[in-house]
Amino acid sequence: MSYQPPVLMVPLTQQDKLLNKIAIAGFVALFLVAVYGTFVLPDTIPVHFGFNGRVNGWGSKSILWILPGLGLFIYGLLTLIARSPHNFNYLVEITEHNAFRQYQIATSTLNWLKTELVWIFAFMEWKIFNLATVENPSLGIWFLPAILLIIFGTIGYWLRQSFLAR
Repeated sequence: MSYQPPVLMVPLTQQDKLLNKIAIAGFVALFLVAVYGTFVLPDTIPVHFGFNGRVNGWGSKSILWILPGLGLFIYGLLTLIARSPHNFNYLVEITEHNAFRQYQIATSTLNWLKTELVWIFAFMEWKIFNLATVENPSLGIWFLPAILLIIFGTIGYWLRQSFLAR
């Protein structure tokens, strides 16, 4: 017989509620840029960027709707997954004593990540909008490293919190 971690309901903290509101504001920004861009941008806009941040692909402005759709999908998926923290894999053993705190940490991690991803998408959408009408458009060489630092920094921080709360 294998060990089954306790199934607990973990209510959203005030921070989690605030993060969800911030993410919703990101969705508003995403959709506003997509709607506005549909009317004012040229038919062909930058749609793909290389590692150096320079545009290496152009396409239809209808691509502006992919990031809001993808953001909504990821947000919904992570929200759904966060409802079952007892099914996650943890670096520490889950016991009756530490389960609630570990589950809180896991759900906070997901709330931070989904908020960051929505705002990363909003930033990308805004940059695509702004770069659509300039000569030699580029996100800059810093863009990819900064995004990776944000995401992996968040994961690292919360993994450390989980380890300390074991």
